Amino acid sequence: MIQLIQNNIFHGLPNEDPYAHLATYIEICNTIRLAAVLADAIRLSLFSFSLAGEAKSWLHYFKGNNMKSWDEVVEKFLKKYFLESKTAEGKAAISSFHQFPDESLSEALERFRDLLRKTPTHGFSEPIQLNIFIDGLRPQSKQLLDASAGGKNKMKTPKEAMDLIESMAASDIAIMRDRAYIPTKKSLLELTSQDALLAQNKLLSKQLEALTETLSKLPTQLHST
Repeated sequence: MIQLIQNNIFHGLPNEDPYAHLATYIEICNTIRLAAVLADAIRLSLFSFSLAGEAKSWLHYFKGNNMKSWDEVVEKFLKKYFLESKTAEGKAAISSFHQFPDESLSEALERFRDLLRKTPTHGFSEPIQLNIFIDGLRPQSKQLLDASAGGKNKMKTPKEAMDLIESMAASDIAIMRDRAYIPTKKSLLELTSQDALLAQNKLLSKQLEALTETLSKLPTQLHST
């Protein structure tokens, strides 16, 4: 396990991605299961093995200053190594979010959440995230959302609004699955039509061969007439 972690070493260099490092490290740690030991405790105790150079020195400094929770390590680590330019770029992408013309609600929601994950230092509160997402939806999606809620004023809390959006997105996925099944039936029909056409062509070919064979058996003088 230590070997796997050390294959994902972070040195704190400008060209390294601290978010990607954390994501890979957590993925490795999630494979460890110890009775009566919390996942965060495992992550905290092994994190130093994934660091080297200046980054390892940084962690030892903060551990010496009573930084004992995993959430605190993540917060300080990203604040230290997630470049301000990346944060600004990520915040701009989040705040300018818009649903694509051919994008379903479920696809838009997943893409928005992906933007949030890629910039963990964005600083947007949950109510602001919700407002950005809803404002970025297409008019048709907003109308469906309002209709499902019984009007904008019916969604009194961000949790109620998000629960409704997630419910609609789940229905959206179910509809997409149903639609994905329809072309399969259609393709079978198309295949049947193609088979029928192929059979017809084979019959015509056999008839043509029979006619050619009959003509070849006729007296030679008939051919010259």
